[in-house]
Amino acid sequence: MKRPTQVVICCGSGGVGKTTVSAALALKWALDGARVAVLTIDPAKRLADSLGVGTLDNEPRRVPLERLEQFTPGTSGSLDAMMLDVKSTFDQMVARLARTPENAERILAHRYYRFASTRLGGSHEYMAMERLYTLCDQGDYDVIVLDTPPTRHALDFLRAPERMAGLMDQGVLRWLVMPATKGGWRALELGSEMVSKALKRLLGRGTVGEIADFFDVFRDLWEGFRERSERVDALLSSEQTRFYLVTTTALGVRSDVQYFLEVFSERKLPLAGLVLNRVIQPPVATTIAAIPGHPAETQALRQALDWRHSMAAGLSETVTQLCGSGPSRLDLWQIPEQTGEVHTMTCLEALGAYVPPSPCVAPEPAATS
Repeated sequence: MKRPTQVVICCGSGGVGKTTVSAALALKWALDGARVAVLTIDPAKRLADSLGVGTLDNEPRRVPLERLEQFTPGTSGSLDAMMLDVKSTFDQMVARLARTPENAERILAHRYYRFASTRLGGSHEYMAMERLYTLCDQGDYDVIVLDTPPTRHALDFLRAPERMAGLMDQGVLRWLVMPATKGGWRALELGSEMVSKALKRLLGRGTVGEIADFFDVFRDLWEGFRERSERVDALLSSEQTRFYLVTTTALGVRSDVQYFLEVFSERKLPLAGLVLNRVIQPPVATTIAAIPGHPAETQALRQALDWRHSMAAGLSETVTQLCGSGPSRLDLWQIPEQTGEVHTMTCLEALGAYVPPSPCVAPEPAATS
């Protein structure tokens, strides 16, 4: 029996390198033989630049693995990359959930739908989960890697399915989607003629009628939205899914790590471990010989060497603190600080030696020191 598609979600605060880690994971696992897709909901285009595939959009774009030294025809897998397009994802979901093609066309053409599909609060996060679920449900990939937004509130997308399902059950929405008459909402007309008249004066009779029409046609999607949201929510906490928390040794991100760990614990989500990025390695040199005639330069070099020794010495304590922050001891993978920007496939390929193993194979113990 074919194993269900595995979902890997990289979380973390802004600036810690989630996009780079997501791309490195996906590339490594594809070279190891898996069919992988990497999806970013970060509006920046770093992922496309790193993978050398030009502009990304909502549809999968094949990454040319054959350019890499580790690519082995017949044994290497495949890698597709894409970037979330909220409007396209929303349109596709409407077409899928509407009871008839005519109903779908009516919704897609409605001007209030065009507003809701791009500017409704939470639509970006919810559509990210919808796109993830669709890719997973299609079964075309062994692994899907999701790169999350670069903010402390990057876990808001986890609550999007729950909030959408809750919205579908709210009395207010049930009230709004009651069948409407030509003059406006039936609930308004039956409940309070004064309120109905006030709304029509404020918004205009035509506007109230349009809004009523939108909610009336939206009823066609109501149950589908709710059921879909519940399935997405179940996927996030299932055995198919694992989360990696990406962070660095910078002091400013440690409180963010604690925040993420609390959310994982509260929601009982499967946290697979920490990926510690940009780890400063101990310098080979222990002393700097004096440079004749250049005392200032000598002093600057010695200070830089002392700083790197100090940072490397503090790494062990940082690792202990981070790994001990969760409800149980966490696995940890360390990615050394790179000498330059990671912006090519070759650079990403080199990071493969430091990232977690593919979820398609038996896991190996991670280094914790």
